[in-house]
Amino acid sequence: MKYPQYWGAIADHSGDAYFDFVYWHDWPNTLNELARHREPKRKTGAYNVLRESGRKGLAEGWTTGASRRFLAHVWKKEKLSSAEGHCIMNLCMAATYDPDPKAPLGFRVPFNLESGELIERRWNKWREHDPVNLVAKYRDNLKSMRGIYIECGWRDQYHIHYGTRILSKRLAAAGIRHTYEEFDDNHSDVDYRMDVSLPFLYRH
Repeated sequence: MKYPQYWGAIADHSGDAYFDFVYWHDWPNTLNELARHREPKRKTGAYNVLRESGRKGLAEGWTTGASRRFLAHVWKKEKLSSAEGHCIMNLCMAATYDPDPKAPLGFRVPFNLESGELIERRWNKWREHDPVNLVAKYRDNLKSMRGIYIECGWRDQYHIHYGTRILSKRLAAAGIRHTYEEFDDNHSDVDYRMDVSLPFLYRH
């Protein structure tokens, strides 16, 4: 979308799109994983949510010592758990989509790490990078492409097939030629689909 001068044609295999579906639902898991590194550790009993969620910076998307401790923990590990992998993925995307050199770790997150409340200003920073929201902005660039191939399995466990459908719909509405296919599989181990996309790229 941004650099058509370098790419004559593109193939998008199950590419992240429609962040409201793809990423939002995984943030509770990320909050739970970070909470494991919280200090002081939680104890059973009364919990002052107003005080805890109102700690400095949380309402503005600042990360906490738990995030720093989590990152220090995973750097030392040879293999991450699934929960750890998804947590670090979300933190990496936060660093990409909403960097802030003045924030404690150099980026902000889109949810209050204690209450889980959405921070709309921060989430909008993510949505600015969502392909479904970029079609109108890069319409001319996309129209200049010699070929656009998009596909996704209709059982994608991250629900990306909905995002790719929206992307295809918006491309079509903008008059941008593209090929969109779905197949009976999920998100994982779908390299065999390159048997379809590579000939497409070669022809274009």
